[in-house]
Amino acid sequence: MHDIGAVRAAAWHESGMKLSILFAGAALALAATPAAALSLTSTQVGDIYCAARLSGDMAPILAILTPELAALVARHLPEGADAATAIPWQSSADYANTCMPVGASGSAAAPEIVIAFGFRDASKAQYADRLVMQFVDKRLRIDDIAYATGGTLRERLGNLPS
Repeated sequence: MHDIGAVRAAAWHESGMKLSILFAGAALALAATPAAALSLTSTQVGDIYCAARLSGDMAPILAILTPELAALVARHLPEGADAATAIPWQSSADYANTCMPVGASGSAAAPEIVIAFGFRDASKAQYADRLVMQFVDKRLRIDDIAYATGGTLRERLGNLPS
């Protein structure tokens, strides 16, 4: 008597092996990706910036500044002060209810991400600032913020007493 399941079992085993190899290859590629990806994308930097602005926890932003901007921020951050309120991270001092990356500009060497801010209060104007970025050791970092109202974070910090 012939086992009709034997042919199906062999066929399933062969396709199962191909599928296993495919999954193993995908897992290996995903495991290697973080080591190969030296930098965040500009959109990821924008997402981190918005999450920090909305939460009030600026530690993630402080970690992705260029060394020069980080030093400038540190010089103007009073001892024990809250970085979320002591540094002018956006055009308006009013707390925005929404923040999201909405576009990109700049160049491959110096990308910029457009960040849109919004308010629940219809009487407050919506606006969009730009994160000006640079690569530092092959990692994308925030080097300045160009305000929708004119000027930049570096200019404002330069005009503040140290």
